[in-house]
Amino acid sequence: MKRHWFAAAALFPALIAPAQAVDCDSMSNVGDWATSVCTHFGRIADEGSWDLYVTGYTWHDPHTWTDEKRAELNANAWGGGIGKHLTDEHGNDEMLYGLAFADSHNHPELMVGYGKLWLWPSASELSVGAGYTVGLTTRNDILGGVPFPFILPLVALRYRRASVMGTFIPSLNSSLNSGNVGFLFGRYEFK
Repeated sequence: MKRHWFAAAALFPALIAPAQAVDCDSMSNVGDWATSVCTHFGRIADEGSWDLYVTGYTWHDPHTWTDEKRAELNANAWGGGIGKHLTDEHGNDEMLYGLAFADSHNHPELMVGYGKLWLWPSASELSVGAGYTVGLTTRNDILGGVPFPFILPLVALRYRRASVMGTFIPSLNSSLNSGNVGFLFGRYEFK
């Protein structure tokens, strides 16, 4: 299992590669939307400021998980990652990030994604935010570790350059012991 953590750490710098490393025009055969997304992500990677992420806590809803199962699960989602963010003219953030952390079964979970966060008030030292995140993640207990996409809500409480952020993974079925999980992590913005 330790090899997975080291491999993930070695890949982090490649997650936020400069746009010059990717020829976005070559994506036009996929569609104009692919070129547009590539160019936009390249702008965040080129012009954005670095971020450091620290993960730390996973909450399992006691209404959807049995006490026995919750006792087996890992609530300490220790790990971290790096990313870049770009603040727009309204003070809102767009982020590219890569994370590696311990999942609910204490196995490594790797995640790369994009996030959009609207902040209020944007010019204040203390602000709250809401938005969304999309990306790819891998888990040993889902699809045997094959990457799969996600789209999740994102909330934040930011003081100056430090944020406590969270998301909620809803249950996709009515069975016990699946879904309704809260995930908390922190972000520090290097400006």
